[in-house]
Amino acid sequence: MTRQKAPKMSAPRSGFGSFIQTLRLIITPLVLATPSVIIWHFLYVNGWHSTSRADEPIVNAILPGLFTAHVFIAGFMFMRESDDMRKMKTAIRSGDQKAFTEIVEDTIPTPMKYVLFMTANIIKGWTISLNYDIYWTGLAAVYSVGYILSLIWEIIADFDDPINGVWVIKGVPPDWITGANIKRRWSDRFFEWFFNRITTAPIVHKG
Repeated sequence: MTRQKAPKMSAPRSGFGSFIQTLRLIITPLVLATPSVIIWHFLYVNGWHSTSRADEPIVNAILPGLFTAHVFIAGFMFMRESDDMRKMKTAIRSGDQKAFTEIVEDTIPTPMKYVLFMTANIIKGWTISLNYDIYWTGLAAVYSVGYILSLIWEIIADFDDPINGVWVIKGVPPDWITGANIKRRWSDRFFEWFFNRITTAPIVHKG
């Protein structure tokens, strides 16, 4: 008795999921970086920052070390999740639903997310504590660091949902998606709900 091979699926490809998800990727880091700027502004206007001389160990040793650790962890996660994306594409091409489901349900471990989250926020904290002679220089520095760190967090967390997120695998059979236990991120659900509310809101004409 010959064993029948599973039918091959059409070649899957990756791409942006939707306009809403792309917009979320841009806006969410902007929102997440805002608290850092508010805290820094409050400290700046009240003169609670240290001196430039006291900042030298932070700038020369502490921040470079933290940035190195954060980039190493983030790079490891990027490689891990990129490899999972390739494996899912291979499973789709070969018609292996079981392998696809196992990979798509295997999310990033919470301890790894915690380490990435803590290093990012410690970096933000030290950046906020620095003394900036010019207000706008400090504002730009704190906000840009907060935005980049938040953007890295969003992209890595988005890998946990390769079906509904920003960068998704296209060409997955619908019944595979239904059968897999994929939990959408709360930010995805909220942003999609909010966008739909503002785009479908009735227009009130004043007569």
